[in-house]
Amino acid sequence: MVDIQGLPIELLHLILSVFVCPDDSDLLSRDPSTDAKDDNANELDDEYDDDKPDEYETLRNACLVSRKFREVAQPLLFRDLFDDGLAGDDPNPTISFTKTIYQRPDLEKHVRQISILPLPFNPGGRELLPTEDPEFFKGIIRDLKLADQEEAAWISAMEKSDLGVFAALLANKTPNLRGLHLPVRYFWTQPFIELFRRNPEFLSNLESIWIESDDEHSGFDIAFYEKFLTLPKVTFSTFEYGDLFDASFPSTWLPGSLETKELSFHHCHIDAGAIKKLTQACKQLKTFTYNNFSLDPNDRRILHAGTEPECNAKQAQEALLVHKDTLELFHLEFAMAAWDADSPEENAVSQVKVGSFREFSVLQTILIPQTSLPPHPEFPSSLETLHVTDCNSSIQELAQNVATDCKNGLYPNLTNFKVFAIDITQPIKLPGQQVPEGKTPEQCFLALRDMFKGTKVNFQILPYELPDFDDYGDLDDYDEDLGFEEDFEEPDFEENPAGADPGMGPIPPQLLELLMQRALMDPEFAHLHQDEDSGDDSWETDDSDRAN
Repeated sequence: MVDIQGLPIELLHLILSVFVCPDDSDLLSRDPSTDAKDDNANELDDEYDDDKPDEYETLRNACLVSRKFREVAQPLLFRDLFDDGLAGDDPNPTISFTKTIYQRPDLEKHVRQISILPLPFNPGGRELLPTEDPEFFKGIIRDLKLADQEEAAWISAMEKSDLGVFAALLANKTPNLRGLHLPVRYFWTQPFIELFRRNPEFLSNLESIWIESDDEHSGFDIAFYEKFLTLPKVTFSTFEYGDLFDASFPSTWLPGSLETKELSFHHCHIDAGAIKKLTQACKQLKTFTYNNFSLDPNDRRILHAGTEPECNAKQAQEALLVHKDTLELFHLEFAMAAWDADSPEENAVSQVKVGSFREFSVLQTILIPQTSLPPHPEFPSSLETLHVTDCNSSIQELAQNVATDCKNGLYPNLTNFKVFAIDITQPIKLPGQQVPEGKTPEQCFLALRDMFKGTKVNFQILPYELPDFDDYGDLDDYDEDLGFEEDFEEPDFEENPAGADPGMGPIPPQLLELLMQRALMDPEFAHLHQDEDSGDDSWETDDSDRAN
């Protein structure tokens, strides 16, 4: 039997790569929009699952086995930097990682990915640098030959443990860097801008850029990161909680100037002019994601007064027609309307219907809200997956039209048709009814599913996975895959009048608010929704009633 240490180094490297590191292609192309192809179109998988073994610890242990194992494992150990701001064995992983790369130049060629996530809960900054580090990094900064004022600013930020300086120094030392995931909050980007100006080869091999903010610091200007997208090899671009407007659109993003093929926006705000210019600037788009939907009210963006209106579904679709021969995924979802919206304009964007998709020759996946689809949508013959999201009214007509088109051979590749709803009884009802008279919810679903008999379509109605609110209580028994499928079991409304899983406990306040929003939109409950200007106080009781 051959001893494992007798294997060639190339084979040992392959073994360790398979067992402890993600594949390079997954590392670079990982994007929230790809999760939308899974069963739940709106919940992102945790890329760093707590249940997985500690990959870094495995590599560290491998380094201790022998010199040969160390030679194989150490490059893998320094392939990826992941810093989520959570205190662990190393309170400053970005700083220590950068220091090691400068001390060991032989490792710099192995670095492929830098991921620095927004610091959680505003912890008041990083811990102070170890005593010997300031002088070490001052020497590195001085070697850059910056102007006196710039050098002083860099050193000052470094001494305050600003990760922007360390990330820029690290990126400047890693010529094979492929992926860059940067935060907006507490992150100084000026060092990157300066290095772009000084070094034409800076980040020249970068393929993936992900700029992440959060709801507390939303509204950063995406145009500020224009240089990252103009890099010659950047093909994956993702932004979270940013804004892009026609008035400030980067002048360097000329038509056909960007290599980006997969473009994703999450909880962003982009106006019609900017979306048109951006799609024209991309040479060849394969996937487009604009996803602002969330069940969590805390994710709702608060926009400044006077902000340009958001692009609607029709405008986004028309803008993407320039990529009709290359676009494979179209994912569009708008934020849920506020329950206390002051005017109909709050809902105007999501109500606009898309036009025909027939011109998109290779489009395989469409994720789109119910309100953006006409009763008889026109999809491309290449369609394989259709997810109708945020569904809160009858889909009888829509399902019938799609089923008829399938039987007429218009969608020969369509196999996956899923409808997502907060209340899974909403899609099956007839207009003005909760459930058609004399039928059970199961019978209604089966009638919808039977429309697709004789086709390859797997039709399902699924609920959204509940958000992880802090005050939820124990949801371990919640089945996120519960839906109207072949093995549907109707709830026992006699034993449980609310129709809910008794194991779930009380409905959290945030979810109850969302359910009430949907109820008020239901024609069956229209009499409960009073017009603010009507002055109708018929719902109130008089003093004697309250006294009793």
